[in-house]
Amino acid sequence: MSRREIFFASPQNFKGDIVTLVDDELHHLTRVLHHKVGDRITIVDGAGVAAVDSEIIAIDRDGARARILKKVRRYGEPYVHLTLAQAVPKGSRFDWLIEKATEIGASEFMPLLCERGEVEAGTGKLERWRRLALAAMKQSCRSFCPVINAPLSFEAMCQQGRNYQLRLLAHEGNDDTLRPPIATPPPRRVLLAIGPEGGFTDNELQRAKDGNFQLMSLGPRRLRAETAGIVAITKLLTLFGQL
Repeated sequence: MSRREIFFASPQNFKGDIVTLVDDELHHLTRVLHHKVGDRITIVDGAGVAAVDSEIIAIDRDGARARILKKVRRYGEPYVHLTLAQAVPKGSRFDWLIEKATEIGASEFMPLLCERGEVEAGTGKLERWRRLALAAMKQSCRSFCPVINAPLSFEAMCQQGRNYQLRLLAHEGNDDTLRPPIATPPPRRVLLAIGPEGGFTDNELQRAKDGNFQLMSLGPRRLRAETAGIVAITKLLTLFGQL
């Protein structure tokens, strides 16, 4: 099957074997790409379902309707649900991180408020990050749009760590490198914490150790916060055979 453009429709717009594109997706379909009835496209619902082969059957100002010819679940998705708990860097660097981490395979983001962190994310930033994740999902041929949580404290992140089989924290002063897992298949849920430019404080490191986080090194070179997040995700998914 040749590569087709990927469009997004929310799960409620999937009705049996018919899916409807509206709003921005309708505009992109008709005004930007000039698709017509009979064209074949791919439509994802952002929750793991992809109508990988769909035929446009009708277009009007209320929407474009397509008949699903082939549906695939977890299309383009890694086996591991990888959550990145990342301290929010200054400026637009977190935008870049959201986009690239989504392309690589991150499933969830926790914007992290640390003791040395300087940036808090308001509602406007949160909505922008969600839009960026949606666009990156389509660009990278995935079917699941990563969850972008509201910013949370380091303590709250540690408490949520109980819901993960593997908890990791990147720390510059640590010499341990993560080894390929002995058990197969790999853990289904992994939480990865990346600190701010100044690193985690001693109090945060101790709290993470108390919460059974494993400290890991990302190598001998000092990385910017957003670079560290990308390196860590790539390293983990490679070790788990998911990249």
